Amino acid sequence: MKTFKSKLFLLSLMVAGGTLLSSCAQKEGQRPVQGFAGTATEESADGNAQEAPAEESKPQWQVDGNTLTYGQHSYTMEGNMDKEYVANAKAKVTFTNVPSDYEEFLTVYEQLLGKTSYGVSAMLPMAFELWGRDHELGKQCIALITGGTCYNEIMRQLPAHMELSSQSPADDPYVQRCLPAAVLEGATKENGYNPTEPYTVNMVIGRKAQWGEESEVLQANVYQLSILSGNAWHTPQRGVTVMLPWRGEQLYRVNACSSLYVNIFAPRQDWNGLK
Repeated sequence: MKTFKSKLFLLSLMVAGGTLLSSCAQKEGQRPVQGFAGTATEESADGNAQEAPAEESKPQWQVDGNTLTYGQHSYTMEGNMDKEYVANAKAKVTFTNVPSDYEEFLTVYEQLLGKTSYGVSAMLPMAFELWGRDHELGKQCIALITGGTCYNEIMRQLPAHMELSSQSPADDPYVQRCLPAAVLEGATKENGYNPTEPYTVNMVIGRKAQWGEESEVLQANVYQLSILSGNAWHTPQRGVTVMLPWRGEQLYRVNACSSLYVNIFAPRQDWNGLK
């Protein structure tokens, strides 16, 4: 009798162990992809299994060389501008979409574009476009990538060039929502400032005397470059000055960019917006 009970007890342990092992294997197979929420099941009052609501997930991102992918969006930088001056140096930043929110903008800045003088410069049209979509979001983004008095200077002028005021006539040609697109490759006054895709910002290095110049006021090295535009202005090269602080995280910030938020020529076609 004792032998029979012992065998029965061992058999029950084996069944329980097999169930536990099967359960663990099932959970392993259902592990959610990194960066996306998984789906769980829970039992309803009538005993039927139901799908539980998934928690809100964040897009996955990764950096591979000079390209950062964030969900379905990608950002790539190419150039030979570094801390040492290189005569006739060129650079470009290509991106499929304007960042969707602050978290994406922050990730792109900290993990890729903020690490070069030209990368952070190319984020200016992104930030201006985000301001056009959502003022508070745009302010956060502009503040993130600027230093010194640059933020205050931008916010003192940019709204008047992108948004109608109570004093503006309804068809004011100098209030131009398409302003952020004016520096993107392929955008011209003739085509309504609709750029080619993926979007590209092209840049050239500035003068040697203004490259890596030390600023005691800013406590940073200062670098000057130019963004190349189409025919939005009389002068296609639009100057941008950036700085690299001597202390703290080694990320570049824009110190001056007033040439990017002055009136452009009125578009001759409708602007379709940016993705």
